[in-house]
Amino acid sequence: MNPDVAKKLSQWLAELSGDYRIVAPALKSGNRAFGEFTETQDAALGLTQSDTILPVKKLFLPPAETLLEFGDGRLAAPAAADQPLIVFGLHICELSADRLLTRIMESGAADQPYLERRNQALTIGATCYRTDFCFCEKTGHNQVTPADFDLFLDFGEAGPGGGEPVLIAGGDAGRQLAAAAPFPLDSSGTGPCSISAPPVADANGYEAESGDSRWPLADLPELHRDAFGAALWDEVAHRCLGCGNCTVVCPLCYCFYTRDETGLDPSRGRRLRLWDSCQLVAFARVAGGHNFREARSERIWYRFSHKFMRIQENFSAPGCSGCGACRHFCPAGIDPRQVIESVLAVSHA
Repeated sequence: MNPDVAKKLSQWLAELSGDYRIVAPALKSGNRAFGEFTETQDAALGLTQSDTILPVKKLFLPPAETLLEFGDGRLAAPAAADQPLIVFGLHICELSADRLLTRIMESGAADQPYLERRNQALTIGATCYRTDFCFCEKTGHNQVTPADFDLFLDFGEAGPGGGEPVLIAGGDAGRQLAAAAPFPLDSSGTGPCSISAPPVADANGYEAESGDSRWPLADLPELHRDAFGAALWDEVAHRCLGCGNCTVVCPLCYCFYTRDETGLDPSRGRRLRLWDSCQLVAFARVAGGHNFREARSERIWYRFSHKFMRIQENFSAPGCSGCGACRHFCPAGIDPRQVIESVLAVSHA
């Protein structure tokens, strides 16, 4: 990134940190990792990396959290954070996943702890670099509108390695943040414009894809039903380690379990919520030792059907952002693109 742009970014975030708690990506083991921004941090560093270790969902759905505490005949919820939050540097697929996960948490029995944290946060997106792990154009999560962010740093097709960004505001909150920014605000206003992810990068730079490469998303729910019990799930299960790593790094996996803890005095304690994974053998185990999905192939089918069948049917979008994090961090190298292509092949056989 241009050193002058990087310096301006860091100074701007340092100024905002006086009024906001800021979480921004930084470099960790060659990958993006979201963490607390410090004034000595190079804000540009996280923008020039593509693969995220843990998704930003951890800010709104923590890996472990106390839902309530009980004692003296009373229940008490933890106090909410009093400092507003800015999440800086979100990729387009991350913004799209954030929008979908919030819709999911709002539906049915709304998840109030998640929504309280999410509704107090502001998001600043940025043009991303893409690698051969990315496939957001196949899942439809390669495009956002101003309704999906508060502010966006548009670096154009050159990505963050190019010149200065143009700011796009998603509303009044974004315009207020842009007022102190060292970069120009798009004068065309929010409007119905959309921002698309740049083409997939290869060794020679960005290479545009030809035609519409999106999967037939509307047909995938029925195709997944038809593929239940197919040999492809046994083939994937033969490679899978059942570690659950794919669900940890996924921005759209949200399974959890609750646990009550007490001390020597059983009248006092707390209720915890902790991340869980449908890929772990104990996930579907119930009293008496029965397991609804004891076979690894059944658990893999369940995960893919949840993402491309149930979420697609209920929200008209798949529960897979196409970020490629599951492939990048899978010790067995399982690629969801190959799995879905196999599902499509089974349906056309």
